[in-house]
Amino acid sequence: MTEEFGRPNDIGGEMARRGRLRVFIGAAPGVGKTYTMLNEAHRMCREGTDVVVGFVETHGRKETERLLQGLEVIAPAMLQVGHATFKEPDLHAILLRNPDVCLIDELAHSNPPGARHRKRFEDVIYLLQHGISVMTAVNVQHLESLRNQVQRELGLRVREVVPDWFFREADEVTVIDVTPETLRQRLRDGEIYPLDKLDTALNHFFRLDRLAWLRQMSLRAVADDVEERLENSYERKTISGPVGAKEVVVVCVSHLGRAEALVERGRRMALRMKGDLYVVYAAETDEDRMTEKARVEVEALRRLAELHGAEWVLEPKRDRSVGEIILQVARRLNATQVVLGQPHKGVSARWLMSWQHPVQYLLRRLKYVDLRIVGWQQLSPEAILQRNMASERVVRERKLPGKLIILVGAAPGVGKTYRMLRDAHDWRARGVDVVIGHIETHGRKETEEQIGDLERIPKRLIKYSGRVYEEPDLASILARRPQIVLMDELAHTNAPGSVFKKRYQDILYLLENGIDVATAVNVQHIESLKDRIEHITGVTVRERVPDWFVKLASELKLIDISPETLIERLQEGKIYPSDKVERALNHFFQPAHLAALREIALREVADVVDGPLTSPPQADPERILVCVNYRPHSEALVRRGWRIADRLQAQLYVLTVQTEFPLSSQNERDFAAVRELAEQFGATFLIRPALNKSVGQVIVETATSERISQIVMGQSINRGGGLFFTHRPIAYVLNRAAFVDLHIVAYADRASSS
Repeated sequence: MTEEFGRPNDIGGEMARRGRLRVFIGAAPGVGKTYTMLNEAHRMCREGTDVVVGFVETHGRKETERLLQGLEVIAPAMLQVGHATFKEPDLHAILLRNPDVCLIDELAHSNPPGARHRKRFEDVIYLLQHGISVMTAVNVQHLESLRNQVQRELGLRVREVVPDWFFREADEVTVIDVTPETLRQRLRDGEIYPLDKLDTALNHFFRLDRLAWLRQMSLRAVADDVEERLENSYERKTISGPVGAKEVVVVCVSHLGRAEALVERGRRMALRMKGDLYVVYAAETDEDRMTEKARVEVEALRRLAELHGAEWVLEPKRDRSVGEIILQVARRLNATQVVLGQPHKGVSARWLMSWQHPVQYLLRRLKYVDLRIVGWQQLSPEAILQRNMASERVVRERKLPGKLIILVGAAPGVGKTYRMLRDAHDWRARGVDVVIGHIETHGRKETEEQIGDLERIPKRLIKYSGRVYEEPDLASILARRPQIVLMDELAHTNAPGSVFKKRYQDILYLLENGIDVATAVNVQHIESLKDRIEHITGVTVRERVPDWFVKLASELKLIDISPETLIERLQEGKIYPSDKVERALNHFFQPAHLAALREIALREVADVVDGPLTSPPQADPERILVCVNYRPHSEALVRRGWRIADRLQAQLYVLTVQTEFPLSSQNERDFAAVRELAEQFGATFLIRPALNKSVGQVIVETATSERISQIVMGQSINRGGGLFFTHRPIAYVLNRAAFVDLHIVAYADRASSS
């Protein structure tokens, strides 16, 4: 039975105006929540903030106990209950001391009888209401909304919970991300529980599958929190269209007979893409004015939506066209995909001629939102069998002798390199042979100090155009043969004259030679995210890393930090020199940009964590065909197609229909760039000439021969309609490819890049 915790009437505005609340959240005991909180307390003390420890539970962990040294600790109150003595925060003593910030650990703890409050989080609220800021920590399974899910998915009983409203009221929430493998190793090393509890923990709570699931939940919980805060912020209006990485699928239904197939298709899309699902119905009139027959059909549609886990949206027309209703709902819900049914065969030409038809209306007006038109024709059993036999998931997995560890952040300055160096010291303390191949401190004092006495491999000097460049010396690293080498700046482009063009190729070479590598990258440098990042920030991302390389990582760790703390670091000169701070604040480091990038980073790592937990679909494997021409925006189509294929665990094809013979020199260059990108994503690249056929005819014939289940095309930049539209490839495919879904990717002008 779920506990109910009342929310104090004045917790909202009053708490925001008084003490500030920072919450550190993790997947399990031992991830380092308290350790991180104490490190942050030391940093704040050095900078002049009055910080005290109100209550910290070290669980006998030496590193945590060491960090208590040098901090002022308020002695706990001792409560006697029967023969037992309990230590609890002494709220009266803390109020008398009146510090700027107080550390209160174990947020989900239930207080013993005789305490001022029933729960530890109520102690925290009490301090906040008296003007004292609080830093605290909690594990994700203690969130009230997840308790039943943890019981259902993991079979674990959670006795102590924290209400979600408290979590949402926090000024800052930071996830402490640790891989299950690292956490289990800490357990074996005796850093979490005493050794006599080792076997029980490894075989129960600390099982790999359970830790992976909890880790995914912690990342998604914080991502949802970041998304909600961003959507409600004043700064949200600075970014047009949807932001973040979460898909929002809006399915448009009319007749019950066809609705079931559409809603089921939308449900599978939302499920595989970890997105939200809405079902929209455009009613002729308000519900209370409907006829009995109409009301019965609407109720059946509503039940269908609820059965598939969708949120039901009924919109009376009120002199609006269906297309206008869909557009307004899509904007209101921040939709990323709108799903419609394909027109009936035989009426398609007249259907598409109408300027007010939903497809034409949406194609002319949708920005940032993809339009998916679901085909009605059912494949024969023989065709399904052929598709199943031919559809093998494209996975760029390679069994490499070396292990790859990647630290991911949302932006420069989050602490990726600092964390990598700290990990290196921990590895060396365990007897691991670790060296530095390349570290870029960017002049940051704390990062430089963290290097300490770690062994460095001298750099290779490369002279080019009167300048001298320093690059990792791969030959020297191989000759030294450490167990682990640190290679920073994963997306870096090497100087001319280097063995390889890109840093990730240097790392791949070391992995192939049996050397483990730790590296770091910001999320904006992942290839498939290029267009989304440029849309959000207006900044062109020039150096990128292929997605397949990121998927090689044995461990992918997120280094999380709130936009507020990151901006504070920037203003203090800890990220860039003082002469670059103002420009950074006005461009990349805007709060909305950082929040959106943080959400993307959280969801990207969560998706990677979720990969091994989700079995690939067996009954309906997908084959996706992306149709491109020679124009530069075709690269954005390929990236979007790959992300769809990756989430649906599908095989990807990229088709270019050649209409120009021979190609111009510019088109040849654009064509080569699209082909290179397609091959980087592991797609099958197809070239088909359009000699005596239209482009649309070639697309449909290719889709038929390759047994394609979904065609991806770009929205027309010239959004004309009428007769002219019916001669376009999209119209041809709509009329003649009833066996596929047509996914039309939105095109929108981006802000000027810098």
